[in-house]
Amino acid sequence: MTLDNILKRAALMGIGIMSVTEEKLKELLKEVESRGEMSEKEGKDLLKDLLNRAEKEKKAIGETIKKGIKDYLAKVDIASREEFLKLGKRVHNLEEKVKELTKAMEE
Repeated sequence: MTLDNILKRAALMGIGIMSVTEEKLKELLKEVESRGEMSEKEGKDLLKDLLNRAEKEKKAIGETIKKGIKDYLAKVDIASREEFLKLGKRVHNLEEKVKELTKAMEE
């Protein structure tokens, strides 16, 4: 799966989730309750379930996007932030070692 496909898929899922807000869900459930098709307790339980599912989907989308970007960066051979920070630490440690050795040679 390419990065483009992953991002398109994630965006479509995200749009679907975000287009149905908590307020809209509450309105729809009140309408169903008022028609007697569902009790208030059933409506609250359903709302809670739908919001939990939406949150899980939101997290899954985020993870899918992260994985897609990570895979893409690996393919184009670009260092990740983590790798970059590790290299920065190594350079800093080497600079300190050079300073120590330079001081030792001057003494």
